[in-house]
Amino acid sequence: MNADPTDAYEPSGPGESGPEERPFSVEECIRRYHDLLIGYLRRRLGTPESASDVAQETYIRLLKYQGAVDVRSARALVFQVATNIATDRIRADTSRRTSSHQPIDGVEVASDQPSAERVVSAQQDLALLMQVIANLRPKCRRVFLLSRDQCMTHSEIAAHCGISVKMVEKHIASALAACLKKLNGVCHASSSTTIRHRSTIA
Repeated sequence: MNADPTDAYEPSGPGESGPEERPFSVEECIRRYHDLLIGYLRRRLGTPESASDVAQETYIRLLKYQGAVDVRSARALVFQVATNIATDRIRADTSRRTSSHQPIDGVEVASDQPSAERVVSAQQDLALLMQVIANLRPKCRRVFLLSRDQCMTHSEIAAHCGISVKMVEKHIASALAACLKKLNGVCHASSSTTIRHRSTIA
């Protein structure tokens, strides 16, 4: 039987072996496990940028567990989701390299145009995120925008701002946690409104 891929990278701590005593929190996972996760993903994917991208996608996917009380180990869940995403990325990269020179004549390409509802939802999410980013601490906001807007690597940002790569990663993680917290709050509010509306109709 294969060993858990996270065993070599995750230190054990008090109370980690039993079920979680508190509702699952993405923000808390970022604070507790981000450095460990980035180190693990760097070794798996090879670059800080790929590791950061997969970590961010991991946190987004973990939002569906936000507030859950039946998560046995938050740490194990974080690393399992990240491992799955990393594996999918590696397979996709390999597939692209293999098929990059193959003709695509006769292949049906699905439309990538989003629905009107999705466009409106994306615009609303973007407005919320812009508000969150504007309220970040100046250094954190600057690092995050250099990464997302200017597409600079972590090393380039570190040199540009005169800070360490690790501090760059911490700023990006902090900004992402703030964004996720805001979006998750909106999702919960929307769900509550929908439930109340359905109850009124019933």
